[in-house]
Amino acid sequence: MNPSMNPSYEQWHLTLPSMPKPSVLYALAPVGIGSPLVESMTSYFARLAEAHCVFPGVLMGKIIAPFAENHLMGTQGATTMAIREGKTTGAFNSAHHRARIIVNALENLTQQQGLYALTMLPWAEAFPLFGLIRSDHAWCPCCLEEWRTSGCIIYEPLLWAVQAVKICVQHGCQLETHCPKCTKTSHWLTWRGLPGYCAHCHQWLGVSLMRSEEKGPEMIWFEWCAEQIGTLLALTPTLTDMPSRARIDEGLPALLEASKGRKMMFARLTGLSPETVGNWFYLQLLPSVENLLRICFAMNLSLQEFLLGKQPIICSLRSEGTPYFQGQRPHRFAHGFWKSSQIREKLETIAMSEEEPPPSLKTVARLLGGGDSYYLKKYHPIPCQTISDRYAAYMSMKKLVTEQQHCNEVQDAVRQLIEQNVPPTTRNVGLILSKPGILRSSVVREARRAVIREREGLNMENR
Repeated sequence: MNPSMNPSYEQWHLTLPSMPKPSVLYALAPVGIGSPLVESMTSYFARLAEAHCVFPGVLMGKIIAPFAENHLMGTQGATTMAIREGKTTGAFNSAHHRARIIVNALENLTQQQGLYALTMLPWAEAFPLFGLIRSDHAWCPCCLEEWRTSGCIIYEPLLWAVQAVKICVQHGCQLETHCPKCTKTSHWLTWRGLPGYCAHCHQWLGVSLMRSEEKGPEMIWFEWCAEQIGTLLALTPTLTDMPSRARIDEGLPALLEASKGRKMMFARLTGLSPETVGNWFYLQLLPSVENLLRICFAMNLSLQEFLLGKQPIICSLRSEGTPYFQGQRPHRFAHGFWKSSQIREKLETIAMSEEEPPPSLKTVARLLGGGDSYYLKKYHPIPCQTISDRYAAYMSMKKLVTEQQHCNEVQDAVRQLIEQNVPPTTRNVGLILSKPGILRSSVVREARRAVIREREGLNMENR
């Protein structure tokens, strides 16, 4: 038989190919990495929860917090990572240790690397935590509406979370913080939150607005701030050397020299108090993000060059000056002003007023032209005590009314479940509540148990 007539077959390798380790959660890709509009961590987490068809609070409580407790930080994991009412969830976007924990947890569970770029962690040494991330949720309604109309992914950029950013550069409009439907503010991550929707009334937050062409000094300043922060966020994935505090410690004296070495002139140029400027040099305190922006704007220097430049800082005073900063420093009244009879008369009028709700002493101090109630209490203790007592009584009554409303809502939910032959467990009750977090209150939990006992007693009598 002629060997050339034998057909040739391909060679098969029977060894199994190496498979990557499967991830616990979907490897959801973040939006906008390497751009000024990179997605925030809270937005990514909410979208990840939506991809798994669960609420963010459920994903955090059932997966993330237990993982952090067992693998990252010990017994305090569940408490530290809890969403609760969302008041402290802005820390997930900042340089806080909670941001580091959630980044490590999600990178392990999703096998998606580089999630640190969704937070301010790379800038931890350059920016202090105070004044870095705004506590309330902010958004650009035009961006949201534009993304929904064009079929893009709805998300919330990290840029919107930075407190120094006040406007959207793309649309020239201020960032909104109050829902146009219910007028309430929200936090960055809530139990049932979803990007683009109000956490309270669940209404869509996007709307089309006309772009304003007028650009006063304030708008020019706001646009410059947003552009500077956006540039830094876009550079984050490509950074090899993270910005250090040493760069700021070296740069501030160089900028001071540009203002002839006088701290008073330096403070006047940036619209800050001499005490604030002095603290940077004498106490080695880090300037906040907004104050760094003020310094760079006044010195005609980009924030990128100040923080990441390799060469010695060379700057000059801005030729057009900084008119917006003039008058930005709060006016300080002399002690004699707080001692005056006019202030006492106003305090007594407020103390005797029947206004509802009564103002707090801090609010009264702000209305009278100061930001601190210390001198009011020092020079006028009696009317101040009356104002404080009225406000405390009002808050106590408000708390009781709110607790009663929560108890009624829980009891109605229990009765509804019993009528549907569904066990009124804490989990089942929480699923139909507007705010499942109210079940953490011992008063509300006792109200739930009371109505269950009441129904059980009725069933025993019917038998």
